[in-house]
Amino acid sequence: MPVDARKRETQLETLKHLSEGLLRSVGRTGERGNLLEIHDANAPLFDSLFLHSESELYGIGVSLTRAERALAGQKLCCDTASLPFQDRSFSMVVLHHVVERGDEAELAEACRVLKTRGVLIILGLNRIGCRYRVQNEGQRLPGLSPLAVKRRLDELDMRISGFAGAGLLRRERPVFMSSGLGSLGAPLADVLILQAAHADGPAVTPLRFRKSRAGVVQSAPMRG
Repeated sequence: MPVDARKRETQLETLKHLSEGLLRSVGRTGERGNLLEIHDANAPLFDSLFLHSESELYGIGVSLTRAERALAGQKLCCDTASLPFQDRSFSMVVLHHVVERGDEAELAEACRVLKTRGVLIILGLNRIGCRYRVQNEGQRLPGLSPLAVKRRLDELDMRISGFAGAGLLRRERPVFMSSGLGSLGAPLADVLILQAAHADGPAVTPLRFRKSRAGVVQSAPMRG
């Protein structure tokens, strides 16, 4: 395998580790009910059982890519900017490495198909983080701008409850953890996770870590 290919594979494995660590830490795996996940074609993929194990017992788990053709193992292929699903039909929608500033059609569609009591999870590379800036030019992932996305969610009548981050300065295990001074590092983290729900739904349970994990930092809810 060429050196560049090995380097990219290692980078994707690290990114997958950080992303899965965030989802596990805030308790957003094994959700019951219909679950929809949309990812960039260049994003590291989660194992289907990681997100869908509980949902497939109590609903359906749908995984989509923004690529023009279905990826290996993908059961459904459709235009992610115009989803073929009814309004408010999914208990949880996960967008990873799809959203930059919130003007993507996928974000509006995710809000449309999310149930009143559902949870929207937005996962992506922090636009001001080190890992985003050192990507390969040919296969770059979007850079998430949290405050711009928050403003767009407000326009879509969504309420955002907070965000958390993992990785710092391209390290898997940053100096600080998920409590104390660690909260100061979330805006600079390499990978961010945002949680939101419909404003007309019940109050959203803020992101809370099940237990302190190295490599994860947490922030208070965003204001802006």
